[in-house]
Amino acid sequence: MVDTILCIDCGTTSLKAALLSDKYTVEAYSKQDFDAPGADAWFRALCRAVRELKEKNPDAGIEAVCVSGNGPTLVLDGGLECGDGKNRTLLWNENPVPPRPMPQVVAESHSMFIPRLWLLREMFPDDWKRAHHIFSGPEYLIFALTGTPLSILPDARYRPAYWNCDELLRSGFGEDDVQKLPPFVGMGEFAGKVSAKSAIATGLFEGTFVFCGAPDFIVALIGTGTLFPGMVCDRAGSSEGINLCTSEPLFAPGVRTLPHPVPGLWNASVIIEKSGTRRLESEAGKNAVLSDFAQGVGVLRDAAREKKIPFSNALVMTGGQCRDESWIRQKALRAGVRIDVPWCSDGELIGDLILARVALGDFDDIQEAAMCLCKVKKSYGNI
Repeated sequence: MVDTILCIDCGTTSLKAALLSDKYTVEAYSKQDFDAPGADAWFRALCRAVRELKEKNPDAGIEAVCVSGNGPTLVLDGGLECGDGKNRTLLWNENPVPPRPMPQVVAESHSMFIPRLWLLREMFPDDWKRAHHIFSGPEYLIFALTGTPLSILPDARYRPAYWNCDELLRSGFGEDDVQKLPPFVGMGEFAGKVSAKSAIATGLFEGTFVFCGAPDFIVALIGTGTLFPGMVCDRAGSSEGINLCTSEPLFAPGVRTLPHPVPGLWNASVIIEKSGTRRLESEAGKNAVLSDFAQGVGVLRDAAREKKIPFSNALVMTGGQCRDESWIRQKALRAGVRIDVPWCSDGELIGDLILARVALGDFDDIQEAAMCLCKVKKSYGNI
């Protein structure tokens, strides 16, 4: 029997799950499209994924579970507590028109969550009142598995982008509203054990450890090993983000800098909107995306050079675009870089594996774990 971690990443339209070993093997993989909008469909997708994984590899042992996902998607818990199965969901990319204008104090907030919380309350006031908890993204699945309410904060430096009690009260939320938001825990923290009820629904063993992942772009940085200054990765799915790990904030036109999951480091990125879809629309669309990619690499490289920050010409690529070898070669040639593809093309899932292995005590920290678990499967292009 091979010991594995059940790594789960909850996306916008589908859920990816895999049984990953620390021997660089994907023991089983499943991608489940959501059969309906909203959080209730996420748990059904998880149940289908576990069933498929076990059918593909019945001999793999599941040592623990780690869950990551997108945000700032929000869920009003009205099912597990109220019993009606209606967990209202506001996806990160949904922008319904509220019945009244957003107050200025909310609109001007530095938080990416408070305006979404305000919109969620305006759109579903009755569900908001009866909800016991409000979850963001993967926290709902963790709650469904364990019964533990929590909010994942990847790093203390992200606190202004999330929420605090004082800012919520200034934004018009009451004490009862604030109490609906579960306490913060760090990424990789122990969330609880699979409950008896969830064990029956999913087929997982009751008592299996469940650990917190992180937002999808954070676990992608971890899973590609982009954890040391100068290292670069390319998150290439339906849209794309080229990310550079730096030792200091990097500000330049077209570059967005955020805190890195490693304390004291920063992540500088260039975003290419809808690159995965545009490249398939036409030859002109493909050429435009290749130009955008080369330009994005150049922008980051030039900004780093100006600050005397190292920049590797070997990029680690993760996401759906990794499955097209011809496309990878074209990107490497156009940008003049080498592109490395990891042993699991979904770097987010390797990131979950790393967080779980650190939590289980197999490694001291994510950097040590990444040096052991981030392995290149194939390289394209030259440097």
